[in-house]
Amino acid sequence: MNRTVKSISILPAYRLKAAVALAGAALMSFGLSAARADDLAVWDDQTFEGQSAVIEQLNKEFEAAHPGVTIKRTARTFDDMKLTLKLAVSAGDGPVITKVNQGAGDMGAMVKEGLLLPVDDYIKKYGWDKRQSDSVLARDRWEGPKFGVGKTYGISGLGEIVGLYYNKKILDDAGVKLPQTFEELLADLDKLKEKGVAPFMMGSAKQHLALHMIGAIDQAHIDAANRGELDDLIYGKGGSWNTKGNIESAKLVQSWAQGGYFYPGFEGISADDAVQLFISGQGAFLISGTWYFGDMQNNPDIGFMAIPAPKGISKPMSVGGVDLAWAITSLAKDKTKQDLAGEYVDYMVSEKAAESWANAGYLPATSLPADAKPKLTPLLTSGIEMWKTLNANDALGHYPDWSSPTMLKTIDDNTPLLLSGKITPEAFVDAMDKDYQGYLKDKK
Repeated sequence: MNRTVKSISILPAYRLKAAVALAGAALMSFGLSAARADDLAVWDDQTFEGQSAVIEQLNKEFEAAHPGVTIKRTARTFDDMKLTLKLAVSAGDGPVITKVNQGAGDMGAMVKEGLLLPVDDYIKKYGWDKRQSDSVLARDRWEGPKFGVGKTYGISGLGEIVGLYYNKKILDDAGVKLPQTFEELLADLDKLKEKGVAPFMMGSAKQHLALHMIGAIDQAHIDAANRGELDDLIYGKGGSWNTKGNIESAKLVQSWAQGGYFYPGFEGISADDAVQLFISGQGAFLISGTWYFGDMQNNPDIGFMAIPAPKGISKPMSVGGVDLAWAITSLAKDKTKQDLAGEYVDYMVSEKAAESWANAGYLPATSLPADAKPKLTPLLTSGIEMWKTLNANDALGHYPDWSSPTMLKTIDDNTPLLLSGKITPEAFVDAMDKDYQGYLKDKK
């Protein structure tokens, strides 16, 4: 999908007058002054309707505050972005500003080839380190092959948590209470299956629901006090994916797939289509992230909670952190262009932008203005409380695919085989670890 936002210079006179007035108000609001003529090629991954509306609103506000600046927006899905971004920037016709997936596969590879610019000067200039914690910013740091240290190459606008969506009406109709422990969740699944209800909505044909399910279950079994082993894996410091916890998680998900716990025909359903089926009331639970809040709020029966932890785990981890980072590419050739890009990124992670995201039902990574009074949806209220708890417990986890340049493909290639029973859980985890050990060996 390719979208552009019209410049105010082509508006009719009566609208131009209103736009200029808006620009003046915006300039006063944002403390911006310099007028200039420039195009900004921007790529983002906000392709869902609700997300896209927020981005277009923010782009219009930025243009209004920067007369002469035209934003050339391209919105791509996560998978399309992954396929095309590095090639486009390398070829010289990609974005000046882009969203980029953290981890070795995308951000790490682009930093290695000099395709992204460090943003540390803008962190200092705009105080981004006052808006977001150091542990969150560390997910955008690279020093050669080292992840989590060194210069910073991006910053995110949204918080993300992978958790458990549930349909309260379906649970009530089946006489099932919300689970408080992982053991209760397992019992609930059995009750739902006995009632003829699909316990889990799943779609494994496209996107990454199965990855999020396996990772979320595994990390819910890790107490934050023991997170060092997972951190070392993700930041490329060593270790092994071949652990009892990973094997048990893969084994459990395989047993659900083959035991009738997933929505029928899930092998031919994409993740996005599975979410729409869930919103229409076709499943009791779905494991995915807060990026679906805007769509999920269309069904008032849907709630969101952390994956319940097993007994004995007091501070369970949750997969998540932040969404893809806003980054400045090497196509920002001169200081003027770089500074304009820095202003754009600053606006996208500003308190004003955070309020717009909250009003649309999404979880911002930046805190809201002190005088903000957004109308929080029940889903967002749940998400904010979880975000506070996870940060207080230092329990924000990681996406497994961040750990090597090829891990996402390795997982995506092998999850269908795991769910269909064509490989064992041990073979699935072996494939992950083989990928990881090869990466460690190559980067030495």
